[in-house]
Amino acid sequence: MTTAGSSPQRPEAQPPTPAALDTATSRAQVEAAVRLRGSAAVKGAPQRYVGLITRLLGFAVDVVIINLVAAFSWAVVALTMSALNVPDSVDSAIVAIVGVLYLIWAGGYFVAFWSGTGQTPGARALEFRVVDAEDGKPIKLGRAVARLAGMLLGASPFFAGYILGLFNERCRCLLDVFGDTVVIDAPVYTVADRRRMAREAATSQYTPRHSAAKQRAQPNDADAL
Repeated sequence: MTTAGSSPQRPEAQPPTPAALDTATSRAQVEAAVRLRGSAAVKGAPQRYVGLITRLLGFAVDVVIINLVAAFSWAVVALTMSALNVPDSVDSAIVAIVGVLYLIWAGGYFVAFWSGTGQTPGARALEFRVVDAEDGKPIKLGRAVARLAGMLLGASPFFAGYILGLFNERCRCLLDVFGDTVVIDAPVYTVADRRRMAREAATSQYTPRHSAAKQRAQPNDADAL
């Protein structure tokens, strides 16, 4: 019973249970491993899916790279044709061939990077990656070609294939459905960052002070009495 004017006694704070501490430890280890290796490489880690705006910015970077390489190549071809005084009939054929080569170059650019590292230069600049929707691994060549077909078909009509990404939790557009892929966050770290995070991952593997073994070793309050 409390006397008049005295403040009520507050219940003593209980120490965290062993289960809660073990869960916190596991979560810390997963978070450190995700920062070190990326969420796609860590089993049980939550995936962070990339939205349409970030993907569009990465695509814009890729388009600039594709066109810069194509423009430089065309300049070399044009100078060569001018120096050799190529006839008009041959000139038209060369222009047609260059156009076909441009399409092959643009398509091959995406297919090669998607089936390789999963990152085009634009994706690396914006820090995201294309991976398998099921296991988070890089996709194969056939899936990359299917994804390219989905990218082309998604632009018609009125970019409906890309608007589809606004209506599902993993932001999957038509090209992701065709390739069975998802686009996830993939931060780029320096060597110093990776060393620091490796140390964090190592130091997070500790034994909780209130482990289950210690709890079993301690006598109960009732037994002590």
